[in-house]
Parts: sequence; C-alpha cells; structure tokens
Amino acid sequence: MENTEILSNLKKLGLKAGATVEDIHSAFRKLARELHPDVTGSKSDYKFKQITSAYTALKNITAEELAGLEDFMKEIPLDKPKLKRDIYDYYSAEKKRRADDKIIDDILNKYEEELKSFNSSQISEGDLDMEAVTLRLKSKNPKVAAIVLKHSGALVNRVEFRLALVDFLKRSEIDDEIAEIIGSLPFDDTARKLIALDASNYAEKFPTGLIIALLGSDSDVMENFLLHVKPDDAAVILRRWPSGKSMNTSVIRKLLENNDPRILVPLLGAMKTHFPSQASEHIKRLWELERHSSAAVRAWAKKLT
Repeated sequence: MENTEILSNLKKLGLKAGATVEDIHSAFRKLARELHPDVTGSKSDYKFKQITSAYTALKNITAEELAGLEDFMKEIPLDKPKLKRDIYDYYSAEKKRRADDKIIDDILNKYEEELKSFNSSQISEGDLDMEAVTLRLKSKNPKVAAIVLKHSGALVNRVEFRLALVDFLKRSEIDDEIAEIIGSLPFDDTARKLIALDASNYAEKFPTGLIIALLGSDSDVMENFLLHVKPDDAAVILRRWPSGKSMNTSVIRKLLENNDPRILVPLLGAMKTHFPSQASEHIKRLWELERHSSAAVRAWAKKLT
C-alpha cells in the first residue's frame, strides 16, 4: 500500500503518522460504537462507511509499514504549495482534535465530581429537574440510573420521565436492585399503565420483580406482557389474573399455540376459573391438548371440553 494511501486511511480514523497497529484497532472500535447506524440511525451512514473502508485497508498493515511513515513525511518537499497546505490542514485538524479531546476530558472529570456528589447521598428531590433526570437515565452506568431514579420524586408522573424510563428499560440490563427501585416509585395509575404498555415489548429480559411492579391489576397490561415474557413469568401473570376479567381471544389463541406446560397449565386454570365461557371458541385446540404429553395439561383441557 502506498504511503499516501496509508496516511489518508489513518486520517479517516483520526490518526496520524506514528500510530501503531493497536491504535488503529482501538480507533476503529471507538468510532464504530459512535457511528454505527444502530446507534445513530441513517445520519452517519457515510461516515461509518468511510471508517469501515479505512479500517479494512489498514487492519492487516504491519508495524514496519507504519514505522516508515514518519520518514516519508520528512521527505515531502514542502516548497510545493498544495502539499504544504494539505499537510498544514492535516496537522491543524489533529491539533483541533486534541483540543476537543481535552474539552471532553474536562466534561467527564466534572461529571465524575457530580457522581461523587450523587453517591454521597446528600442529594434531595428538589436538586433535580427533568433535564437532569432524563440526561442521567441515558447513562450506560447502572449506578447512575439507580441514584437518579431514587430521587426522581414527583417527576415520575410526567411524560418526559416516562419516555426516558422506557428508553432506559429498552437499552439496559435490569437487575433486581433497579427493579426494586422502579417498583417503589410513586407512579399514579395512569403513568404506571402507560410505562408498562410501552415497555412490554422488552419484558422478556425483565426480572420477575419488575414485571410484578409494573403490572398492577390491569388486564390490558397483563395481556401485553403475556405475549413477551418468559414462560415462568407468564405463569406468574396468569396466576395473578384478576377475578371476573375475561381475556382477549387473540391472546388466548396465541398462548394456546405454545406447548410449554409452564404456560398451558396456569392458562387453562385461569380459563376454567375466570372465563370458562371462552373455552368454546378454542375447542379444537383444547381437544388437541387432551393428548398433550403433560398429565396436568391433559387434565385441565378435559375440564374445559
């Protein structure tokens, strides 16, 4: 590969002559995380393709090839205006990048100080506004989210908080500590229901405690969760089914298609107890379940036919 081509590809990755093989891999990973279309949408497609192309060209480069670049730069005749301008622009951009890095470092250092303040537990609800809460719910650090959730107070019933929390639930791995904190928040019934409905698509990864905290006793929410949770959590929901409430026929049909006894046994039990009149709409499937490999499923199916 020509030296000028190597320099051009290094520049696309934010590097210059003197970069190592490790620098190339590290720079690409960092940029790929920032520019991947899954993160930014389509607005960074062109830049992502640029860095991918540059990395593809450089990923097998040797340390010897990189070591020769600095000597090559010294040999460029700077009396040629265009070459001189190109090199000046290149190093000016590098200088600006370093200045930007310092600004970012300063911001991060300030943020670390804020975190220390959070962790000191001296923060009160009045210290937080909606912008502060929603910003920190975007953090990838679960401890930041846990701290800010604990102190969100009356903000939890506002639309901005709901949207930020649902986005957090979508992106994050929720542990039992976070689930307990969310469950203790002072949601009103409307806010809790809207959060649960918006978050139901991601319920398969939620711990059981969070599912129970979000459910309440609303059958609409329960139906949404039933279509997305793990079998054991589906059983928990079905055993909590509110007395006297029917279930949407399409949801029953979808659940009956599952052959897992962990779902079928509590579902058939709920049908028998709470909405037996709906059994006739699914009689063909119930006949099939009378031959199921699980004795418990067979027994419940027979009670409904």
